[in-house]
Amino acid sequence: MDEMFGANGIRDSYKNFVSAIEDLPAQEMTHKDEMAKKLFMSQGITFTVYNSGEGIEKIFPFDVIPRIITSSEWQEVEAGIKQRLKALNIFLKDIYHRQFVVHDGIVPAELIYSCPNF
Repeated sequence: MDEMFGANGIRDSYKNFVSAIEDLPAQEMTHKDEMAKKLFMSQGITFTVYNSGEGIEKIFPFDVIPRIITSSEWQEVEAGIKQRLKALNIFLKDIYHRQFVVHDGIVPAELIYSCPNF
């Protein structure tokens, strides 16, 4: 099972998409993938990997087959993002003010103070 297929076949949220691409030859999908990668590179949708002192520019990983997320699935993702954002903001406020996480031994002080962006 994966995003597109469930135990009972194609998931409802993917049925329209599958019907739109099911007659495309494999070489057409490969061509679309290659064109998308060229577009990403030409538009600067990239990041740099530094390996052995060399900066290698790569495109962001993606798939020409989209991940279709239903409303109910998105609500769960959204709730998780909001929860983590709240936790991160609380952590940052603490680090830059009272530093309970440092005083309680949860985060070593040297980890915070050695960060050049602190």
